[in-house]
Amino acid sequence: MAQARQGRFVPFRNERIQNRQESEPRSQTRPLPPDEKKTAAHTPAEENGRRPPDASARQAESRTGRSRRSGRFSDQDNIPDEGPARRSVDQQVRRRRAQMTEYGEDDFDPEEHAARKAERKKRKQREREFAAPTPIYLPEFISVSNLANKMKIRAEELVRKMEEVGFEDIQNDDVLTSENAGMVAMELNFEPIPESTEDLDIVAAPVPEDTSDWPQRPPVVTIMGHVDHGKTTILDYLRKSSVAATEFGGITQHIGAFSVPLSSGKMITFLDTPGHAAFLNMRQRGANVTDIVVLVVAADDSVMPQTIEAIKHAQGAGVPIIVAINKIDKEDANPERVKQDLSRNGVIVEDYGGDTQVVEVSGKTGRGMSNLEETVTTLSEILDHRATTEGPVEGWVLEVQTKKSGRAATVLVRRGTLRKGDFLVAGTSFARVRTIKNEAGVEVESVSPGIPAEIDGWRGIPEAGDEVLEAPTEQKAADVTEHRETKRDNLKLLRDTEAIAEYRHMVEARREKEEAAAAAAKAAEEAGEDPQAASAAVMAQGQDASTQSGPKIVPFIIKADVSGSAEAVENYIQGTGNSEVGLRILRTGVGVVSEFDIEHAAVAGGHVIAFNTTIAPDIRRMAEDRGVKLLDRNIIYRVVDDVKAILNELLPPLVTQRVTGEAVVLQVFNIALGRKKTLSIAGCRVTNGTVGRNSKARVFRGGEKLYDGVVSSLKQVKKDVMEMQKGSECGMGFEEWNDFEAGDTIQCYEERHEKRFL
Repeated sequence: MAQARQGRFVPFRNERIQNRQESEPRSQTRPLPPDEKKTAAHTPAEENGRRPPDASARQAESRTGRSRRSGRFSDQDNIPDEGPARRSVDQQVRRRRAQMTEYGEDDFDPEEHAARKAERKKRKQREREFAAPTPIYLPEFISVSNLANKMKIRAEELVRKMEEVGFEDIQNDDVLTSENAGMVAMELNFEPIPESTEDLDIVAAPVPEDTSDWPQRPPVVTIMGHVDHGKTTILDYLRKSSVAATEFGGITQHIGAFSVPLSSGKMITFLDTPGHAAFLNMRQRGANVTDIVVLVVAADDSVMPQTIEAIKHAQGAGVPIIVAINKIDKEDANPERVKQDLSRNGVIVEDYGGDTQVVEVSGKTGRGMSNLEETVTTLSEILDHRATTEGPVEGWVLEVQTKKSGRAATVLVRRGTLRKGDFLVAGTSFARVRTIKNEAGVEVESVSPGIPAEIDGWRGIPEAGDEVLEAPTEQKAADVTEHRETKRDNLKLLRDTEAIAEYRHMVEARREKEEAAAAAAKAAEEAGEDPQAASAAVMAQGQDASTQSGPKIVPFIIKADVSGSAEAVENYIQGTGNSEVGLRILRTGVGVVSEFDIEHAAVAGGHVIAFNTTIAPDIRRMAEDRGVKLLDRNIIYRVVDDVKAILNELLPPLVTQRVTGEAVVLQVFNIALGRKKTLSIAGCRVTNGTVGRNSKARVFRGGEKLYDGVVSSLKQVKKDVMEMQKGSECGMGFEEWNDFEAGDTIQCYEERHEKRFL
């Protein structure tokens, strides 16, 4: 074994192999005759200086069970075979002989060989660059390591190439979009081809041009308007219930969907969208699923900002508008003003030559309500809304709640007939319909188009606004949701990767700033200066740089009772802030506040918004210990006030300056302080107001400001004084500035720091 190890690392010290090389003819350096090529091709043992075993020898080995390569016996000089080490030596011998064949027996040059090898490598690289691009199929999201595997290159090489094209801080588990992955692939001579996902998902069926053979369906009417203009009160009158009394602060927090049989015998489905600006997205979604918008405007308040937003949503969706001027029974009601304000905002009523119908009503007394019903019914007959009751079910999720019986979703059926046992997909959730209940809570067997219903049996929590589609089987529904979950998780992972990269940059910047501060403190201490002041100066410079790079951002986590409310809170507070402060939503969710929410907010330096949900006492204590504020509210505009209060704390104060006095320099006196140090004192006359010691002051010469600092010395003759009035003469001195001249103007002022608000 010692010989085997020696032969592996120093092959030509094996005397037996060296003697064999010297004794055998160098047949490898000359071409073989044609009749010898076949023989040579089948005698590798002879090529290495060994005779192949004959048949008798092989039979003997077969009988004894011992191989010539076993190393136990050898029929040539009784020398043991070295096994793997011997084979390694043989490979090196053959490689050396091949090099001699290429360069000649005595002309082998290692440097020339290395140069030729490098040239071959460059030639192959050029061939790859000019070769036709290789097709590569890319999913919507892919990690860096998986992309490298698809390209059949090392991940390190891919990361290096990505850094060359501008990517920063790349990790192997980072997620790329198909666009970014395609850009990198093209740099490496690949042709990116997006993978098709049509078979993995289901989509709504297209609407045919001719729907005249479809049956009519009830119209879907959405009530819109400003806060407290009486939308819910009108619906309350229509369905003879007391919905308005159950809402927090008298403001509708969720979309209420119900069907109302009118006195005319017609059925109308009403959607009560929340009226204030907080529920922008829910109201916009309501306009997209509705057929008619009833715009409620208070006769005493006229058009307000949320009224204008509702008009824009309805017009953008191409939905006709009926104006209901509510609170007409009030003394200060002014319906003419309402009509004029509507005209200014693009809604021309019939009295002003337009085609928008106006009905004056009072949801409180019932005045004009029959006229409103008739107007809605007439317009719906003109529009002639139809939908097929056959085929797969389609609809919209309007509201989601978690009840004792399980998860329940309010669904507005758009197409088909919803029955028990159907398989539905909504977002990343699917359900096998267990029960169907109408707006009164009565269980029904089926629901036709245009009718809302509450269904349970969900596996997962759908989001308000998700499109509901029927799947043929439960397996298909599960596959679709799995595909959507994967897509959602990849997108979330992409966002998390970006957030982690941002956090890394923040930590790295903080570390560099602390190291610079420590170095400055050490240098100041060695120079005999104040190390704390030097460190503070460096830290302040870092803060200035971070402030200049962008606004101060406060992260928030939103938890709510239902998905629609969480979405509305996010949309309403999203734009809060200015160029100096702002916020970022880390994530939103449905349910109670958890330990993970507090931990996540603490790590990010943010806070948690708990809207209309519960907070356990231990969670409150944990939040207090971690410095996380819990904004626990049931009314959304209170949440907005809390968010603004947090952002207001980060706003720099408004600094105002007020001039308190002015003086003119008449003469300059130089006072010796010893050791060649002098102090210049300006002999002044106070021309306006009052000048005081320790007050802020500026020195002007010819309208140009020369100095801005603090009055360190104020004397009258030789007596120190605190202040001097107009008309008096005094001597004034400043720290670190002595360049006075007669005729300079000294202006004393005070600064006021006022708290700013968004």
